This record gives sequence, structure tokens and C-alpha cells, in this order.
Amino acid sequence: MRRWWIGLVLLLCQLTAFATHQRAGEITYRHLTGLTYEFTIVTYTYTPSAADRPEIEVLWGDGTSSVIARLHKYNLDNDISRNEYVTTHTFPSTGTFHITFEDPNRNNGIINIPNSVTIPFFLETILVINPFLGGDTSPQLLNPPIDNGCVGVPYYHNPGAYDPDGDSLSYSLIDCRGYNGEPIPGYGLPNASNFIAIDAATGDLTWDSPVAAGEYNIAILIQEWRNGVAIGSVVRDMQITIIACDNTPPVIFTIEDTCVTAGDTLRFGVSATDNGSSFVRLTGMGEPLTITDHPALFPMAQGTPPVSSQFVWQTQCSHVRVAPYNVLFKAMDNGPQVSLTTYKTVHITVVAPAPENLTAQPVGNTIALAWAPHHCANVAGYDIYRRVGPYPFTPDNCETGIPDDAGYQLVGSTFDRYQSYFTDDGTTLPLYHGNEYCYRVVAFFADGAESYVSEEVCAVLHNDVPRLTHVDIDVTDPAAGVIRLQWLRASELDTVQYPGPDYEYRLYRASSEAPGVFSLVHTAHSLLDTTFTDNNLNTSDLVYTYQVELWAQVGDSLVLVGPSDPATSERLEFTPMDRSLLLRWTETVPWHNVEYTIYRLSDDLHQFDSIGVSTSHTFLDAGLENGQEYCYYVRGRGGYFAPDTIYPFLNRSQRNCGVPADLTPPEVPALTVTTDCHDVDLAWSFSDDSAHLDVAQYYIYYKPTLDATFTLVDSFYLSDECYPADCHYLMENLPTVVGCYALAAIDSAGNLSDLSDATCFDYDECAVYQLPNIITPNGDGYNDELVPFPYENVQEVECFIYNRWGRLVFKTTDIDIHWDGTDVYSHRESSDGTYYYVCRVTLNTLAGPLAVDLHGTITVIR
Repeated sequence: MRRWWIGLVLLLCQLTAFATHQRAGEITYRHLTGLTYEFTIVTYTYTPSAADRPEIEVLWGDGTSSVIARLHKYNLDNDISRNEYVTTHTFPSTGTFHITFEDPNRNNGIINIPNSVTIPFFLETILVINPFLGGDTSPQLLNPPIDNGCVGVPYYHNPGAYDPDGDSLSYSLIDCRGYNGEPIPGYGLPNASNFIAIDAATGDLTWDSPVAAGEYNIAILIQEWRNGVAIGSVVRDMQITIIACDNTPPVIFTIEDTCVTAGDTLRFGVSATDNGSSFVRLTGMGEPLTITDHPALFPMAQGTPPVSSQFVWQTQCSHVRVAPYNVLFKAMDNGPQVSLTTYKTVHITVVAPAPENLTAQPVGNTIALAWAPHHCANVAGYDIYRRVGPYPFTPDNCETGIPDDAGYQLVGSTFDRYQSYFTDDGTTLPLYHGNEYCYRVVAFFADGAESYVSEEVCAVLHNDVPRLTHVDIDVTDPAAGVIRLQWLRASELDTVQYPGPDYEYRLYRASSEAPGVFSLVHTAHSLLDTTFTDNNLNTSDLVYTYQVELWAQVGDSLVLVGPSDPATSERLEFTPMDRSLLLRWTETVPWHNVEYTIYRLSDDLHQFDSIGVSTSHTFLDAGLENGQEYCYYVRGRGGYFAPDTIYPFLNRSQRNCGVPADLTPPEVPALTVTTDCHDVDLAWSFSDDSAHLDVAQYYIYYKPTLDATFTLVDSFYLSDECYPADCHYLMENLPTVVGCYALAAIDSAGNLSDLSDATCFDYDECAVYQLPNIITPNGDGYNDELVPFPYENVQEVECFIYNRWGRLVFKTTDIDIHWDGTDVYSHRESSDGTYYYVCRVTLNTLAGPLAVDLHGTITVIR
């Protein structure tokens, strides 16, 4: 027996010697070719530990692993060693791979990792190999994961990450992980007097402020994003040593985020000061300082504060990309106990200059555009935008592309730097005679980056054909409807080619009953005859399309000069709503309507009266009575926006009538659900304080598991007394609170809203099933029986109790057990002593019934 204890003590000593080991680290990778990547694993360890790792095993996430020899070991200050392992690996296929490394032990005494010396150290990096996204190199981290801070002083850190591929990075704090990548039991972020958080965009970590000295570990998840898709991540497990010291960190002064045009030189100053130290070192890091093609310069500055230096970057076209470059400035002092640091991140976006020398020329029924090839050789192509009429616009600094509110629409693209020409033939968006069309061009790059927008140029198609100006519904009737038509002469008619003297207009009409089937409805024999009244139409139900052809005498025959652009009558429709009507109208016309006046029939005046103006194709007439008929028409006001063109054109829709009706469900309640494990309290509100007035009743929906379907379990009505504050409804004495809850509202017309967002409770929200470890069955009324502590969400129990020789003395399926110490077989009192129980407890959970085995001991004392 003595030898056994001595061996155990020696074993524990040996484990302790080897355990005080891992402090920090990360795994990064670099794409080489195809499916082959180079991986670098960096760890920081406790130098005196006997647990040195000349080689480590890495799991590749594809079912294989490799043992990697250490490439470098650097012994640093404060008993810290930096270990670097480098290898390559070829994956068998595309996919998502979790590359992991696990070491048996962390160093001893980490404050926020209980019993850290026995907790494994775990690193993970995720690699996504996707042929549609291209090869990927992970973020590279320039700042080491070992740092120091002071009690009561804000601590700052930044991993100094940049992505060589220009992918976007995001940062978050996650739990440090241990055995097999599982969360470490009892782990938590270090205590802070105010907060500890990381900026998701910059990676700036702030711990305000440490409250106790010691060593702490945190984990930073750095995710890569390309075109909005997550394509990989790196987890940094870092260690921060906090000591009691009298020091404050330096302060950095410089510009905020900025933009620079490719080819220009960016210059700005950076300074650092520190009121409590006699020395400050100011350095810079980040991709602009490390790239091979024209890297930036930032000489280190150090000495008595304040110190300053200048950032200088002669940018190139090769630097243009969507993602900004991050430059991280670091100021470190020489505090008497520990050196403190401060970080400042500046985002720099390199933007390509605008395309130059844009021209636009009308050619027949098209407009030909041309511009100079962009001087950036990495331009992938150009986007061409168009609008009707000029729009003076000068982009702000860093404002690339076309703003959404400028009225431009994309009409085409080219996909080569030297394809600096484009013909707008109206295929994407129709081209109409009489309008002035204005164009701008934006260069784009392979990663989606855009240049500044070009200057604007405008052009007008030659007015060598007639132009319709009016398709005006004068009478609305299913058989006797009337439409008045008018058009403009061809002001740029080529009289050399078409000398006349005879000319002829031919007016054609098609209807929505037979779209595209045109029939001749009128012929005029004079260029001055530009009006026509079309009678006996079904203007109540049909949309009519018109087109005018111009014919000219050439020699002895009439030849077609050309047709006008087609134009349709305006069509008004309704969407009935509660106490309102939503008016919608459509037309397809070659001119541009700038506004619409809405007219409604007045019962008092017995005539139509204007009730509003809209610049879109919709209008909401509210405050009406459900069930009452209202009649309307809409008049468009527009014109051809080209120089020397008359304005305005006024065209009316048909007259149409609608009846308001409540077809809209109430607003979806914003629901919050809480529980005390006996009752469930529902609280809800609306974004509009009057929304509750549309509610006749509330429906409660419930499902017991995540995979189940919601079913209606209760309904109720509340008065408006609780508004505008939140309303509450209590579901009492439930058999179990496990499940998901949602709320819907229904109005008096029977319109049911969508379900609110659901709130779910699982079994671990409430007291779990546990048994005491002692009973005293002496008849005094206290602890006379074995019964569980108060519990929730238990479906059934099967329990067995054994004596110390393994003989069964009691069994039951009673959830509350009620064992009074009596032997179930002999019916005698069991002797005092220790008994063993094995219980299978079936819980109600969100995943369905879950069987959990409980094991333990019970001491019987009489």
C-alpha cells in the first residue's frame, strides 16, 4: 500500500512538471496551389517547463493528421518561449475543413480557467476550399498573443490582423476551449470594473478595467468574408498578465479613416504622448507596410513624449480593392512595473480614378458611347448608367459608383479594359425619341471594387419621326369610350431623302385583348394634322396602345419614313384596405411623367375634385368608410425632356371606382416571454401606439419541441388599458414550461397576423432533477423519506437503490421516489450506512424526451 501511494505522488509531481506549459497561440495558412496549403502553427509556452514540444500533431479535418517538427524556438523575456511549426498539406477535395491542434495542458494558475494546469490547450482554424470563391490565405496576425496590463487601468490590444487577399475581417470574443474543442467548464471572460469587449470591425480589444492581478486567457475569433460569404476563420487564444502597477497607457493622435485615389501619395502625421512615462515608442504595422508593390513607409519614432512620425504611401492601381487597408499604430511606454500599449487603427481605401473622355453620339435609333481605356491595367470592365435629363453630381471623397438616389439605371456592361465603347440600342431600357439621355461610366475590378464615376454626357435621338404626346381618356365607358390623341411633327425630317410634297400619317391601335395586334384607325394627309379622337372604345376594361407612322412621297410612291414610339393609355386599379384605398396606375409612354394629380368624385359637388399629387405610381386615400364606393381618375403631367421641347403633356386615366374593405391583418406583436418555471408571462407591444385598436383577440401558439408545429392553445381579449405600455398575459400552473411560445393578433374582420418571433425554454432553464445524499427515517417528520429537491420538466423516473454489497433494496417509478429506508423485499428497516442509487430520469426537452442517468450515494442515519 505504501508503494502505491509513493508511486501516485511521483506521478502527480511528474504531471505537474509537464503541465505548466501552453500560454497562447494560433494557426494560420497560406494558399500555394490547387488543394495545397502551407500552415504555420505558433504557440507560446512556459520556458522552464519540462513539457517541451519539439514536434506536435495537427488534425487536418479530412480524416488525416500530421506530426510536425518545430522550425524555430525563441526564448523571450518573462519565461515565455515562441514556438513555430510550419508544414504543407494537400486536401483530398473541396469542402470545409477544421484544422485543430490540442496540447494536454495549459500553464498553471490562469485566473479565469479553473484548475488550468489540467485543462488542454486547443486551437482551431477553419478553411473553406470553394472553386467558385478562389484560393484563400488566412488572416495574418502581426501582434503577439502575449501581453501585459495593470490593475484598474484600461487595457487595449489589437491582433494586428490583415488579409493578404483583401477579404473583409470581423472579430468576436468566444470561450477558450479545452478537451476535444469543448468549452472549458467554469470559463468566463476576465472580470472588469466596467466591460470587456472587442470592436467587430477593427479588432480593437478594450478591457475597462482589470480588477485583480494574475494571468488571464481570452479567445478571439477572426472571420474572413468574401462577397458576403464566410470563407474561413482563425481562433487566437491569447494570455494577458495583469499586475498591480502605477501607470497609464499612451495616447495616439492621427487622422480618422480616409480614402486615396490610386496614383496619388497619401501623407499624414501620427503622434503619441504619455503623461506618466519618460519614454514612448511609436510603431506602425499592417498590410500597406508589408506589401511588395510600393509599400508604405512609417519610420519608428521613440524618445521622450510626445513623439511623432509620418505615414507616406505612394499608391498604385494594384492597390485598388473593395476592402479597406488597415494600418495599426502602436504606442508603448516604459512603465516602471510593466510597459503599457495603446493602439489606433486607420482604415485606408484606395479608389480608382474615374474613366475619362466620355462621349455620346446618336446613330439612328441608338446612342453610341466611347471613352478612353482606363489607365489602371487591372480594370476588369465598365458599367454604363443612363437617366433621362442631366443630373449635376460630384462624388464625395470615397464615394464610388453611382448613388441610388441619382436616378441612373444600369443599361450595360463591358468586360475588358480596352472595351471602352458601348452602343445603347434600347434593349435593356427603351430609348424614345424626344428625350435627352445622360450617361456616366464606372470602371469595376475583379473583386467588385468600383472607380469614381465619370463626368456626365448627354445626347438626344434625332427627331426624324412623329412623337406621341397625348393618349388622354376623355370618356370612360365599356362601349362608348373616347380617347383623344395628339402627336408632334418630325422636326428633323430629312427632306432631301424624303422630299414629298405629299406626306401621310397612319395611326395604328392595339388593345390589351390582343397585345401587339395593331390595326389602322386613322389616316391624315397633312403634316399639320396631328390630332385624332378615337371613339366607341371599351375604356372601362381595356388598355389601348397607339403608334403613328410617317409616310412620304418619294418619286411616284409613298415610303415609310418611320414609326413613332408606342404609347399606351393610363390604367387605374385599386387595392382595397381598411378604411382606405391604395391607387395604382400604369402606363408605357415615350415621354416622362413627373407627377400625377389624383381626382375623386365629390358627392357634395357631383364632380371630380383633386385630392392629392404623387410623383410615383401609387397614392393612398385614407380616412374612408368601409363598404362605401369611391370613384377616381388620375392625370399625368409630363413631357419630352430635351432642349426646345414643349411642356407639359396632360393625360388622364379611365374613371374607376373602388370599395374600402378590411383585408389587412393587425400588426405582428413584438413579444417577450419569461418564466419562473411554473407560469409563463407573455408581454408584447406594437411599433404604433394605435395598432392595438385593430385587434379583436389574441391567439397563443405553442409547440413542445423545436421540430413540432405550432398549435393554438389559448385565446383571449385585452382592453386597451395597458397601452401605450407593454401588455401582459399570464399562463398559469402549466404541467411543463418547456417548449416554444408565439403570439398572433386577429381583427374583427377575421384577418390573422403572422406569428410573432418565438421564445423557447429548454429543461435547463429551470431546476434540474437532483436527490439529497442523506435521509433520517426516525419518524420525526424531517427527512424521513428520500424525495428529490424541487424540480421541473420531468416526464418519468425509474430508480434503483442498492446496498454496499450490490443487493437491490428498493425500486420505483414514482417521480418523487418516497423511499423511507425500508427493504422492498424483506419489508424491514434497512441498516444505517451508505446506499447507492441508479436512476434514469426522462426529461421534457426542446429536442423531445431525453433520458438522463443519475448515480450517487445516500446515507441512512436513524
